[in-house]
Amino acid sequence: MSFSLPVSPLTLISLHPGTARGISLFIKRDDLLHPEIEGSKGRKLAAVLPRIKALYPEGLVTFGGAFSNHLHAVAVAGRIFGIRTLGVLRGEYADLQNPTLLACQANGMELIRWPKAKYDAIKEQGAPPLEPVFKDRFFLPEGGNTPEAVEACMAIPEEILRQLPAELAGRPLFICTAAGTGCTAAGIVAGLHAPNAEVLIFPVSSHHFDDATIRQLLPKGSGAAPSFSLVHEYTFGGFARLHPPVMDFVRRFYQQTNILPDPIYTGKMLFGVYDKLEKAAFPEESTVVVLHTGGLQGWAGFQQRFGQAGIV
Repeated sequence: MSFSLPVSPLTLISLHPGTARGISLFIKRDDLLHPEIEGSKGRKLAAVLPRIKALYPEGLVTFGGAFSNHLHAVAVAGRIFGIRTLGVLRGEYADLQNPTLLACQANGMELIRWPKAKYDAIKEQGAPPLEPVFKDRFFLPEGGNTPEAVEACMAIPEEILRQLPAELAGRPLFICTAAGTGCTAAGIVAGLHAPNAEVLIFPVSSHHFDDATIRQLLPKGSGAAPSFSLVHEYTFGGFARLHPPVMDFVRRFYQQTNILPDPIYTGKMLFGVYDKLEKAAFPEESTVVVLHTGGLQGWAGFQQRFGQAGIV
């Protein structure tokens, strides 16, 4: 079984707060990688699905919250490639009728709910305590966070450097990405080999997310990593919280560009990038590339939770 993905487009955003200072802004459209499998999750899954299919006839078990992009992507991939999937939910009262989990079940994923304390304890200990319970299944960590996934995401900066116009070569380059587990961000950091380049990582939650979160995910022997910085100013209360200014920004961005960010990851990150552009935080004549990691399935759950305030 093969799982080949195209090179996602790099789109120029012609009007933005840094235009007058000669800053070039692009968005890397990983949301267009696959028609069903959500965004950058496809990169992570493509790295492990062939091995799972070949070596684990009982399929895989993975983990996530009630509105998890990861669980949704795994369920869809399991249906497409004929792999049995089991999702362990964080929280014994997770609503199995929410849009994300209904979609998971429609795609064949079996779901079980665990109390948060048990879920978090297993997350800390890793797979060994579960092996007798889920015999002969591949254990896919929360967020698809595997060494193979980090290596797969190393292709993102390589693609960006090939796609950027030649006349921008040599300018300061900033690649910006939102981060949940840090897997995609670590791949970008490890794969970026360019002078005057920096990765700006926008965590969706600052809880237990620091430089060490990224450094421990970098491939061993990858050499000196390029510069990266964590941008904590735009978490707005943590994961999956509604922040009206971010929603207003997302609506304007969608109207102006016809590109819809997701409400939890890319939306917050883009809000932060535009705020930094307005504050002249990027050097003149620099290049800024933001990564759209997908996650658009999250809109249905966001709207269910927040009503009219969560509608784009």
